[in-house]
Amino acid sequence: MRKTILLSLLALVACSGPMSVEWAEGPETAPGRATNTLTLKNLPGSSRLWFQEMYGKQEVIAPEGLAFHHFQGTTFYLDIPEDAPKTLTVEYAVRQLPRHDWAPEGFILQQKGKEDKPLPVKYTFLPRESTPVADTWFQARYSVQPADLIPRPKRIEYGSGSAREEGSKPAGWYRITAKDGKTEVEAADREGEIYAQSTLEKLPAQLPDMVIEDWPDLPLRGFMLDVVRDFRPKEEVLSILDIMASYKLNLLHFHLGDDESWCLEIPRLPELTAFSGQQQLPDWDLQETLALKPAAAGKTGVKTFYTETEYKEILRYAWERGIAVVPEFDAPGHSRAAIKAMQYKERTSGDASFRLQDPADTSRYWSAQDFTDNVMDPELPGVYKFFNVLFDELIRMHREADVPLKAIHIGGDEVPGGVWAGRSRREMKDRFTRGILALAQERGVLLAGWQEMVQGIHPQTLEDLKPQLLFVNAWSTQGDKIELTYQLANEGIPVLLSNVQNAYVDLAYSDDPLEIGLHWGGYVDERKSFALQPWRIYESERWEGVDTPVNWAEAAAGRTPLQRPEMIVGAEALLWGEKVRSLQDATYQMLPKAVGIWERAWNAAPSWPTEQDFAEDFDRFYSIVKAVEMPRWEAAGYKYKKR
Repeated sequence: MRKTILLSLLALVACSGPMSVEWAEGPETAPGRATNTLTLKNLPGSSRLWFQEMYGKQEVIAPEGLAFHHFQGTTFYLDIPEDAPKTLTVEYAVRQLPRHDWAPEGFILQQKGKEDKPLPVKYTFLPRESTPVADTWFQARYSVQPADLIPRPKRIEYGSGSAREEGSKPAGWYRITAKDGKTEVEAADREGEIYAQSTLEKLPAQLPDMVIEDWPDLPLRGFMLDVVRDFRPKEEVLSILDIMASYKLNLLHFHLGDDESWCLEIPRLPELTAFSGQQQLPDWDLQETLALKPAAAGKTGVKTFYTETEYKEILRYAWERGIAVVPEFDAPGHSRAAIKAMQYKERTSGDASFRLQDPADTSRYWSAQDFTDNVMDPELPGVYKFFNVLFDELIRMHREADVPLKAIHIGGDEVPGGVWAGRSRREMKDRFTRGILALAQERGVLLAGWQEMVQGIHPQTLEDLKPQLLFVNAWSTQGDKIELTYQLANEGIPVLLSNVQNAYVDLAYSDDPLEIGLHWGGYVDERKSFALQPWRIYESERWEGVDTPVNWAEAAAGRTPLQRPEMIVGAEALLWGEKVRSLQDATYQMLPKAVGIWERAWNAAPSWPTEQDFAEDFDRFYSIVKAVEMPRWEAAGYKYKKR
């Protein structure tokens, strides 16, 4: 009898078992569409399964009666029937998976009255071929010399001679003289001293007699780090700053506020991080009651913001290395985290004075990242009260950290069509710009923004805005849009080159299914970043897709010439976080991909009259990267692209 009962209990346990998810990639069933399979094991009935998947519309094929529901952004859910079997197999059609990292992730089970439970996932992928990149590009045939490093010094002279050039020195200038085993350093300013030290750290311990004389061509050389889509803790940011310093960068464009999260404590507005600095699932009625929904990675219950103390530590750490931090809080679009946090403030305190969105607004829109409620209303006084507090708090934090606040980046990009129903889009955008400009002028702080910031506003507003700009990111530059880069510069707008086809290092290296990243702007590898030419911008795109050559030599014909080269104020590499899940992912996308941009920001005028000249120069660059830089990355434990 006991044996029978025991066997029955074991059978019951075996039948129930642990809850889990299995996902299997299916073959293409229509152009660009595939049928994938979710196998859900031992999920309780009347529950809800949440997950994250990059923008796609799922169509359940079997079993009938089920449906995937889109919540916001990358967040979807599936309601599990009350009478669900122990093994529930769901076949669904969706667009074909471009790479493995696009598979759905962040599966969390929600039940009424119980804690949310993350579920383990087993993935099965189909074998797939990718387009190979020509091996000839990565041969590393150049014989590396003692003073070869990245960025490459302007002048190197070996022996007892001198590369000395007297007269006025450009910002960041330094000179290193090695003679008879002794080293002398001269510098024009604090930046030059920092850059000289960075060079010395990379040179061999025993130097031959030589002189290095060096300086940057572009005043701003940076990296944009998005911590909104997947948060990078303070220690990881410090590691990234170490990488930046080793390439003589002086700008961290810190993307801290967007739709998915708000990543900086603002003591006078504690709701920003209390609500939007953590993530949890919406309640059963699909309301974000106590916190913002999970971001791209699907993590819940974790802190996703920097305290004031942590931010000040980041500021000081960066400034000691010659790097200024420009914080970004995107508006009036890309503002869902701030909007929802201020709604939470109103619900919990009754204070509607910081309202960012009119509840009576009947606008219907769909943003670039699949949000329907992420745009501020420029007619509300709460918008400017909000930024008044934000600006003052940022100024205070930088002052208390004893670190300059070079500018505040307010975004301005990708405001979707359909917003501000019944009102002029141009007038609304102009009103927002003037309101923010007035706040900046009152405080003597400069602004920065994406290219859309200076588009679609009144001419006088633009003229008033120009003196208040540190830079504008020219990013949407594919096809004929590349002309905008020089059109803005010619109008007297300071341009920070951020060309998607060269500088977006979150784009995958190639279409290899094992690579990580997006591909909406094509693929970016170290050849494409190295190919950026600030003063010959139309020749910067030399390939389509992975490896298809284009006629770069005739690319400038009939296009806007650069008349004001001084308005090309810099270049930066950009890392968006949709597919970055760790510091290892971040360094892999940066190294060596971003290094090409940083080389070009320092040495902005390469001479490549022929394709052979470009190939030889790239081989020299890649040889140095492989011989000098990669061993340093290996020693530091960074993950990087090996060829």
